[in-house]
Amino acid sequence: MPRQLAFQAALVLSFIASIAAMPAQAQPRPDPSFEIVNNTDRGLEQLFANPVGVQDWGHDRLGAQWVPPGERHVVRLDPRGGCRQDLRLVWRGGTVQDLRDIDTCAQRQIVLGAPLPAKMAPGYAPPQPLALRLENRGGRPIALAFATPSGQPDWGQDLLLGRALRAGARQSLALPPGPCLYDVKVIFADGAAQEARGLDLCARPAVRFP
Repeated sequence: MPRQLAFQAALVLSFIASIAAMPAQAQPRPDPSFEIVNNTDRGLEQLFANPVGVQDWGHDRLGAQWVPPGERHVVRLDPRGGCRQDLRLVWRGGTVQDLRDIDTCAQRQIVLGAPLPAKMAPGYAPPQPLALRLENRGGRPIALAFATPSGQPDWGQDLLLGRALRAGARQSLALPPGPCLYDVKVIFADGAAQEARGLDLCARPAVRFP
């Protein structure tokens, strides 16, 4: 009996030793993906993200997309690259901005421009977004309409979204974020274009063409 007990004890010890020798199960890596929030009055055309120290910026993380003013975009990153990332931003117009050594595991949202208010005081009402009241007083449909903060090199997106404004009609169009002064451009169905620059749309949001 003592010999049998000794044999069983040896088997138990051998099993415990084999368990202890097995490699521990790998823990899942933290996800370095993050959300970019564009609180500026410029469009973000390209975004590059690489682990800190990697020299080659690689591919554009936005792909065929871009981040207009006031919009946001989720950037997916491979967890094998780690949490600490260098970011390169390319703005509409060609301006390049680098953000170095960002811990995207801890900072899940990266806000470009003025931060979003964390807490609003009692009675606070956020300002209403500006709108352009466009009126077509001509005899031709307006095919495209653009409005951008004064001085911007690019007209941005068509505010009509491909829906022409017929002759004699008017329409309220949401404006991209910016101060009160805007440049406005319309293109008629026959290709003719007209512009009006430096308009104070806070004071007078109605604009008529021609």
